[in-house]
Amino acid sequence: MKNTFVALILLLLTFSGFSQVVGYDVFGTHTNPHIGPYSLITLDTLKEAKTLNDIHAMYRSFWVASYIAVEVSSTCKGIVKKAASTNDTLTDEQMGILKMADVGCRIDVVVDYIPENTLKDNPPRRMDFSMTMIPIYEAKYPGGYQYLKKYLKENAIDEISATTAGQVELAAVRFNVNEEGQVSEAQIFKTSGVDKVDKLLLEAICNMPKWRPAENAKGKKISQEFELRMGTLLLRCDYEY
Repeated sequence: MKNTFVALILLLLTFSGFSQVVGYDVFGTHTNPHIGPYSLITLDTLKEAKTLNDIHAMYRSFWVASYIAVEVSSTCKGIVKKAASTNDTLTDEQMGILKMADVGCRIDVVVDYIPENTLKDNPPRRMDFSMTMIPIYEAKYPGGYQYLKKYLKENAIDEISATTAGQVELAAVRFNVNEEGQVSEAQIFKTSGVDKVDKLLLEAICNMPKWRPAENAKGKKISQEFELRMGTLLLRCDYEY
């Protein structure tokens, strides 16, 4: 009976895949929101933004029981512009400040709020974050980011055995999405140390469907470089890009 139970567990692990054993993600090499002293924001993000969550991936609205004030400001060439609101929905004035911010401008957001908790003593708190503008519309995979993650899971991550995956701390593939939206110049930027893994990652990247190409602020189609990272290191809470 014991042997049967062990066999059943192994079978379930085999069919459930190993995507929980490694992490994986794709970002533009110059627009990765996790690098640099400030978070980065692109024109396409601003175009569809309605709330603080839309402009900053690390903002957590569920921390907030009630808002006191939300201030958005920009500092461009020594000139500071500010606009305030009473919740996390961006006002027209705040959006105007964001959209007028040019490359090199710093955007600051300050949120004064009452935390969501059950403590008897629950004083106001403050959270803040800063961003800088990258004046491009990023290239987009068909259907968006979640479809890109799904494609990579099905065509690369799930194809690598659980045993092999556990050996890979970090692997990286860099590639361009050119002016026509075609993937080009894919290459191993950091080897996994396992030839089969490197080959699968490269094949998945090279066989991707056509993207919507990136555009600059004037609407001209441009090439954009991206990086796929995969490995056990990405699952660590202290991992730094």
